[in-house]
Amino acid sequence: MFFTLRDIRDLCGETFYKRGMSYYKAGRVNKLTFHENENSYTAQVKGSISYKVQINIDSEGDMEVDCTCPAYEDYGCCKHAAATLIAINTLQQKGSTGGKHQNSAQSALFSAVPAQAPATGSKLVQAKTVAKPSYRQAEQFISLFNGTPVDMGKDINMISSGREQLQFEFIIKVQNTPSSIGLSLEMRMGLKRLYVVSKIKQFLECMEQRKPMYFTSQFTFDQEKQCINDADIEFLSVLVLMKNTEKIYKRTGVGYYSYPGTPDGRAMVISPLAWDKLKPLFSKVNAVLEGTGHPGARVELLNEAPPLSFSIGKGGTEGYALTVSGLDKLLLLPDHSCLISDGRIYNQDATNIDRIAQLQQNFSASKRMDLSPLQMEPLVQRVLPALRLMGTVKVKKEVKERIVEPELEPKLFLDYENGELTARVEFHYDAILINPLIKDQAFIENNNIILVRNLQLEDHIIDVMDQSSMRRKEELWAAGSESGIYEALYELIPLLEDSTAIFLTQAVQNLVQERKPYPKVSADLSEGLDWLNISFELEGLDEKEIIRVMQAIVEKKKYIRLRSGAFLSLEEEYFNDFRMVADHLNIGKKDLRAATIRFPSVHALQLPEREKSSKHLKWGKSLRLFLEQLKEPENMDFELPVHMASVLRDYQVRGFQWMKTLSRFRFGGILADDMGLGKTIQSIAYICSELAEISDQSRILIICPASLTYNWANEFARFAPEVRVLVAAGQKAERSELLEGMEEADVVITSYPLLRRDIELYSGKTFHALILDEAQAIKNAASQTAQAVKSITAARKFALTGTPIENSLDELGAIFSVVFPLLFSGRKAFKELPVERISAIVSPFILRRLKKEVLEELPDRIETVQRTELLDEQKKIYLAYLSKHREETEQDLQAEGFQKSRMKILAGITRLRQICCHPALFIENYEGGSGKLEQLLETVKECQASGKRMLVFSQFSSMLKLIRQSLEAAGILPFYLDGATPAGERVEMCRHFNEGEGDAFLISLKAGGTGLNLTGADTVILYDLWWNPAVEEQAIGRAHRMGQRSVVQVIRMVTEGSIEEKILELQQRKKDLIEEVIEAGENSVSRLSEQDIREMLYINGPVRWEC
Repeated sequence: MFFTLRDIRDLCGETFYKRGMSYYKAGRVNKLTFHENENSYTAQVKGSISYKVQINIDSEGDMEVDCTCPAYEDYGCCKHAAATLIAINTLQQKGSTGGKHQNSAQSALFSAVPAQAPATGSKLVQAKTVAKPSYRQAEQFISLFNGTPVDMGKDINMISSGREQLQFEFIIKVQNTPSSIGLSLEMRMGLKRLYVVSKIKQFLECMEQRKPMYFTSQFTFDQEKQCINDADIEFLSVLVLMKNTEKIYKRTGVGYYSYPGTPDGRAMVISPLAWDKLKPLFSKVNAVLEGTGHPGARVELLNEAPPLSFSIGKGGTEGYALTVSGLDKLLLLPDHSCLISDGRIYNQDATNIDRIAQLQQNFSASKRMDLSPLQMEPLVQRVLPALRLMGTVKVKKEVKERIVEPELEPKLFLDYENGELTARVEFHYDAILINPLIKDQAFIENNNIILVRNLQLEDHIIDVMDQSSMRRKEELWAAGSESGIYEALYELIPLLEDSTAIFLTQAVQNLVQERKPYPKVSADLSEGLDWLNISFELEGLDEKEIIRVMQAIVEKKKYIRLRSGAFLSLEEEYFNDFRMVADHLNIGKKDLRAATIRFPSVHALQLPEREKSSKHLKWGKSLRLFLEQLKEPENMDFELPVHMASVLRDYQVRGFQWMKTLSRFRFGGILADDMGLGKTIQSIAYICSELAEISDQSRILIICPASLTYNWANEFARFAPEVRVLVAAGQKAERSELLEGMEEADVVITSYPLLRRDIELYSGKTFHALILDEAQAIKNAASQTAQAVKSITAARKFALTGTPIENSLDELGAIFSVVFPLLFSGRKAFKELPVERISAIVSPFILRRLKKEVLEELPDRIETVQRTELLDEQKKIYLAYLSKHREETEQDLQAEGFQKSRMKILAGITRLRQICCHPALFIENYEGGSGKLEQLLETVKECQASGKRMLVFSQFSSMLKLIRQSLEAAGILPFYLDGATPAGERVEMCRHFNEGEGDAFLISLKAGGTGLNLTGADTVILYDLWWNPAVEEQAIGRAHRMGQRSVVQVIRMVTEGSIEEKILELQQRKKDLIEEVIEAGENSVSRLSEQDIREMLYINGPVRWEC
């Protein structure tokens, strides 16, 4: 049997086909063998492990495919099966059935696969038994729409000119047996004479495959010589679909639609689904109906009532009679939602079919049914409309004259007595009164009247009453609980007031508190702009009552019962203003001790937007101005220091205005600009503008990483030499002496490590402002560094960091707990807030700009992932250590749990990463090489030859030393910087490199990833990956920053098939976290989870390669 690549694509789907083609081209199909006796193929396909693929061909030419991989169990196909089918296709192209082929011969054997072979009528099907039938059945269903049926018109009549047109007659037969009834289809076809199609399914197969079919010596079906008109093609397409559907159902063991006496090969059973597809086509083709007593009648489908007639007239002395005619002529086909009468087919819905079937039983003995006068009302009300859908209805004159249909006037009477609310419902039809709770009510005195009631409205009112808080009590409904009374007054009455006249006694009216005028909520700032005051006014209530109302609202109560006994509904729209304010400010019951509530002014930013508030929510003038200044700081007009005006770019001026705005209100903030956008110079401009306000007892304190203390001093000397700078460095005694004389300085600079050691020297001092550079150093709120920084007293605090969130939102909360502790009520409150609320609250206090947004002249950066392979000896070590660590990790997770095992697991993962870098990092006397180091040397040489200058980052200083040895051995002398490099020496090395000395700079990722300006480089190589992409971004930012004039090439070196690939995936998930809060993203990522660990170590998953 021959099949094409298109057939394989249709069977396996686009994804598995593409992956299968990749596997095939990679030579992963081994031991492909054709078993002639069994007419089957087998092959071994190498994936993460080797999987066995088997392909069986049955006597009809159908193929069954199976594979031992998990994907095949789930989806009914896989890349291994696709690869094997592609290999067989190649053999077919070469005219071979295939024998036993080993891997060594595979490249030559499978070297030329056509991009796409011509479509044929070949047949591919899936295996008969799978683990998850639901997936397989869906796949088989989808396959119905592949291949011939969809494009049959194009395939059958490619060129009709010069060919004879075939004539068809489609015969619909009613198969009526004592136990069931159904429909079947037969065919006749030919040219001048029509011949019976004795094997209809065989004919459809021939038509699909464009094969001829012999009928008699006078006629052979041959599409090369004959053509079919479009209407017949459309009809035949449905028959093909019917055939294929039946075939799939039988193959999967699922019962197909049938009935006793199913016809032989000359007929096809018409299932209800197929009938729905055929119905709109009957008017276009030659179709006749047989088996109904009207042979040869054209199939005619009607969307109208069948020929049934109903007559209602006078019966006996007091009663009435219903007479039916035409039931005996109706043949019902309930499965097909139709009936047949006099050779015509009437479409009917299932309800009508069921009712007609019941009528046939009820009227089988007699065509007449007697009715009492009491039965006439429901018959006229409920039955007649349904009968009109089933046939014609005639109401005789003597009956029609007795029918009266007055309008219904429903009434509801409410009373309140002895703590109980009662309700009486009355239905009024002119002079007739009906209480629905009184049974066997004699409301009609004259039996000659047939009252037509509005039962639909009556039922609606009774349903509303029964579903309310009130319960039936004799002839009334009643509610005794406070909540039940409230729900009846405020929920039941609104549901009925449009349809029912409602009457309240004075006692009930006293329970309803009318609210006019509406309550008002006002908000404004205090005179000193320190406090936000929220006031609630409700005319007619004193302050104590107002406080009770406010407390009830924040407790989410539906109502409150006032001292007067009246119910005040809190669900009314006019309470939404206070409810909205309470939600935004997180106001609790304990906060409500007066009608005016006071909050720190910063909470004004949590208020809802004015345009979203109603007219009953009033902002004061001070509050409006305050919000405008905070949300649009660029509109403020703070004067720039004269000597800085020509230095700052436009976006940096906005950053200066933002810092000045927050400073004016003594708020804190985070300047989170992208690396290289000049956070330092913006801060220096701000400091210069504050010099005039610094008192003799107050200074500005800058805390930064140790490596950047002198960098800050140099920047001041460059841009603001008039600022007196004190660097608190040196030995303890020296630092103590310097700080004692800080009154001679405007700015004090120290490092995070020195602050921890000198914290007592800062105790009791108040600073005008605090600047925290690389503020991610305090992201752990419990760390000694964060605690030391938090103890510093300053009127204004700013954090500078390009990565305010590296792993989780807790880090952002930790920074704000230092720079602006009033912003959130505490760590617990912060963690309970949804991400959207956090984003809205911090928005005015975080300023973040990206290079691509503000530096149009900044050159592009091109990022690539360079895949490397482990050397054979390196690979053996990796696999051995991976197997050992995976086993130990699984045991630890089961015995100790993730949290207790975490550090041990991470230590093991670090070992795997070191093996990828170079096994010599922890294996003594290792004499082998490293595939990654060899590739790095090649890359460095290529870059050097192209005139490129490189920064090479690694988190392992021992690896950097190995790289330096290798480069020096190759005649390349790099600069080298790690955590042990003195701060002054760092500055000098950066200056020399930027001035053109050397081609390579080796830098420790953590020690040199921040604060350095190395725009002399145009290539950044990340030798090993760090968990957090933000750390790598900082490293890349050393070169790709303001001042860079060349395109920056970023190369990430990743070992193929190793844990490094998993780290790359993890980085991709983490990249969106900053955008989630600062730039409004959607997904949150926290630190490594147990699932991350399992994925990295392939626990419960595959190993990517083997030795």
